[in-house]
Amino acid sequence: MNKRDATVFLVVKSSCGERVHEFLKQNAWLDRTVAPIEAAERSVGFPVSDLVGEQEVAEAVAATLGIDAEIVRQPTVRRPPVNPHERLKAAVSSWFASHLPQCNPEPFVPKKWERLGELALLPYALKETGEWEEVSRHEHASLLWKAVAAALGVSSLGLQAPIANDLYRSAQVCMLLGSPLVKFIDHGITYTFDASKVMFSSGNITERRRIAGMDMAEEVVIDAYAGVGYYTFPMLVHAGAKHVHACEINPASISGLETGAEANGISHRLTLHPGDNVKTLARLKGQADRCHLGLLPSSELAWEGCLMALKPSGGVLHIHMNVEEEKIERWVKATVRRFEKLVAEHGLGFSIEAQHVERVKWFAPRVRHVVLDLSLRP
Repeated sequence: MNKRDATVFLVVKSSCGERVHEFLKQNAWLDRTVAPIEAAERSVGFPVSDLVGEQEVAEAVAATLGIDAEIVRQPTVRRPPVNPHERLKAAVSSWFASHLPQCNPEPFVPKKWERLGELALLPYALKETGEWEEVSRHEHASLLWKAVAAALGVSSLGLQAPIANDLYRSAQVCMLLGSPLVKFIDHGITYTFDASKVMFSSGNITERRRIAGMDMAEEVVIDAYAGVGYYTFPMLVHAGAKHVHACEINPASISGLETGAEANGISHRLTLHPGDNVKTLARLKGQADRCHLGLLPSSELAWEGCLMALKPSGGVLHIHMNVEEEKIERWVKATVRRFEKLVAEHGLGFSIEAQHVERVKWFAPRVRHVVLDLSLRP
């Protein structure tokens, strides 16, 4: 058997296996790319790195641990890499070697992707590579997409495009494999929707956790831009909101809200308000303890409607906005002044306090996605 095609295994009694395994790891003598083997008579064999002499390892185990070991050789069977980036690189490289050896596979090994249940969304930058046309039109392109999906542990694969500049801010996913219908659990909450029609920002996870950690017991809350429920549901499931009024204009998002609410058992505490929130918020005047305004780049069109929806006892507004980092403080002060003016115009008599500014993530170079928690009280 050719040495390059075989792996050296250090075989010891199973009762000594834990000690030997730890010893090999500490000395960097363990070949992590090959799985251990079960040997005869309650023995286990650990793969030894080819960077060290097999006799040297056996003698060190005997001298240091007092454990006798046997050396055996078996055909090399590599275990799949644990790191998904490594699995992805191996899958893509293998396909290119077989089908397009003249092309560079590196552009098709993205560093980031978004996973939504059984669907992985690859970055749109792949479509802008010089090799995209040749790869996507190749007669065996489907084998590449299947290999990529398997490497990422999903059954469906899509190419994420920029959000459409339309009324619904629709998702623009180009499906490469499988179905865009997704269902997954995040922080104990079930989400289900058509990813080719609506967006779900996994990058806002810290803000969803923050909102979920608030105490909204006995509160009536308005979500002015509910989407598929990625703030609505945490407020109901974890923050304990008494009732949420969800305003949403996109029919596909409304469908996701309905199915998700049913899956989470919260339909009885949720009222959907389809259509333009300028109109639906007007029908909720004076009913809310809290309003969530989660639209980017700006939720400004709903500011006045949410202000008027607060109860006479006042409440809290969570205002999302994209702001240049060096202008955040100025934006907060300007926003407070804007609400002071609106309060005066409507004779509401609220005092206004900027309670907190959450820097959620970078939206673009020098531009932050921020959330301002604004308290308005008599």
